[in-house]
Amino acid sequence: MSENTKTDQMRRRLRRTYGAAEPLVVPKERPEGVAHLSPAELVEKHSPLVRKLARRFTRSTGGVVDLEDLYSVGIIGLLQAQKTYDPAGGRAFHVFAEFRVRGAILDELRRRDPMSQSLRRKAKAMNAAVRDLTHELGRQPTELELAERMDLELSSLQSLRRDVQEKRMVEFEDNRITDLRALIARSKLPPEVLRLALVQAIGKLPQRLQQVVGLYYFQDMGLKQVGEILGVTEARVCQLHKKAVEQLKDVFERDE
Repeated sequence: MSENTKTDQMRRRLRRTYGAAEPLVVPKERPEGVAHLSPAELVEKHSPLVRKLARRFTRSTGGVVDLEDLYSVGIIGLLQAQKTYDPAGGRAFHVFAEFRVRGAILDELRRRDPMSQSLRRKAKAMNAAVRDLTHELGRQPTELELAERMDLELSSLQSLRRDVQEKRMVEFEDNRITDLRALIARSKLPPEVLRLALVQAIGKLPQRLQQVVGLYYFQDMGLKQVGEILGVTEARVCQLHKKAVEQLKDVFERDE
């Protein structure tokens, strides 16, 4: 199969998925109707979105943070989004709400787990041990080998790794380039114009970047899952994601 054929197939899949994918599609609803929903009605209608985001963050932290705790925080973010939503901007409410819910959850994770100096020292020691053992063994060490090198019980090492993973996830979300959802939430382009422009722009991306965009945004996969499918590291997926968003930024600059 030629590269052109593969690219055409990817474009068709993206167009089909785009019409049904929740994160990037603008729902056909009257935006002014959101303000009149009661809190119970708002939660009933948009709770699947909040739970999806809470579940994604819970997976990213390795299950360290309770799903229901993050869901509750997300619901608060949803209610706040209703109060500040301006339908005159032309943005779909659920796009604006997703941006606010993600922010509320991240704020909660930062509040819960500021990395102490002690944890940073332990993380640094663990990384050094992994690096040394990898050099000595010619492969990644097992958890048991790493625990022995650090003179820790296996359960203590696993707990340390979970703590470090959670904090790194928060730092990654803080520092990574703004993703498409945030750009969409801030865009002043009419929804139909934005949708068409994005589909066309995504279709012009190199095939690898189209795959990253499709899996991350349309299939709701985490960066680690995307990396496993593409056969690259999570750090590499982050680089590809950054490159894709940089190339798509022109779409959002048309209204400036």
